[in-house]
Amino acid sequence: MPMAMEARKPIFHLKSADGAIGAHTYAVKACEKDFEELAHRIAAGLPAPIEAVR
Repeated sequence: MPMAMEARKPIFHLKSADGAIGAHTYAVKACEKDFEELAHRIAAGLPAPIEAVR
């Protein structure tokens, strides 16, 4: 989280240039997966379907 705050980016958008190397890279990918799953769960609970944005 501190690395993301310093880079002023969401955790799942950190790159090696931001200092996300080694084990941090795996954490970034896991975080991206978690946020994507959360977004799908939230979208599933909405009354009207929404289109995926990527």
